[in-house]
Amino acid sequence: MWRAILIDDEEIALDVLEIKLNEIGGVSVVGKYQWIADALRHCGTLRPDLIFLDIEMPGMNGLEAAEMLRARCPDAEVIYVTAYHEYAVDAFATEAIGYLLKPVAKDKLLRALSRFEKLQAKKQDKSVHTGSNGSSELKSDGTDQPVLSLKVLGSMELYTADGRLLTWRTRKTKELFALLWHHRGQPVYKYTILEHLWPDDSAERGQRLLHTSLYYLRSLFKSEGYGEVVRYGDDRYWLDPVAIRSDLEELLQRITSGLRGEAGQRAVSLYGGDYLETDHYPWANAYRIELRSTMMAALLTVLGEAEGEHRILLLRKLIALEPGREEYYDLLADAQERSGDRAGARETQVMKERMLLEEI
Repeated sequence: MWRAILIDDEEIALDVLEIKLNEIGGVSVVGKYQWIADALRHCGTLRPDLIFLDIEMPGMNGLEAAEMLRARCPDAEVIYVTAYHEYAVDAFATEAIGYLLKPVAKDKLLRALSRFEKLQAKKQDKSVHTGSNGSSELKSDGTDQPVLSLKVLGSMELYTADGRLLTWRTRKTKELFALLWHHRGQPVYKYTILEHLWPDDSAERGQRLLHTSLYYLRSLFKSEGYGEVVRYGDDRYWLDPVAIRSDLEELLQRITSGLRGEAGQRAVSLYGGDYLETDHYPWANAYRIELRSTMMAALLTVLGEAEGEHRILLLRKLIALEPGREEYYDLLADAQERSGDRAGARETQVMKERMLLEEI
């Protein structure tokens, strides 16, 4: 028997829906609420499998309420029951499994419940623990899955464990992921997201676009076998950082330990571009500048003791980061002379002269 709660500001609508569910069978109504606040207060204790939710509700829109209800009941599925057909696109963008128009027809209700049961069967099939042969498979709750690899130095690219590049449904879906990841697991207020991603849209349109982008983002992770990577609570969203490893994290670890020897070479190769450089997100500008300064300070710290090819490597990176500094060219040419690369030293001097001419 599936457990359900019903939420609608019209008491008669609650009663009619409960009667039809009882006639169909298989669903036990464990709670009926005319106010979303009451449903939020009790749903965590009731642990429903299904939430039947009206959209036009006093105090809070049902589309927004769905996010809050899911935060308290992550295993529950939502079926919207409304008198307004125009919300259908936005409703499915919140990952609802059904959209029923009032007055609810029994055959449509039965179809929605059938869809729910098929979805539950698929979930159970995916929740496979370690088998008798000792092999471990992905679980639908997000445990034991291989880590995704994220590149944010230069352009932003997300790869699966087997090296496959994931593609984004829209540019805003990509930026939404980038913004959430940028905060390293810290919650980001919905209104902050709207201000950054849809500053010129009305609040209503912005929220619709946000719900659509969240749907695309969650669908991408679910299609790869991951659970709820995107989390929600208290009007805020965040990414579960456990499932993702980035080149930035590795770079910062190497900077902390000092850019000497092979660690320094690896750090220089990792810094193939500034933070989210090619994506041009204004909200990333401050950290982009901060990270560049941190990298340059780390390079200069070990430059004095570096010799040979390692010194040349550091100086080349310093020139790439700050091409207008004349002294770096002189130091590089000197290091090349000392290593016997006279042709390289002459080429560096030509680069310096070209830089000076461009400045003039």
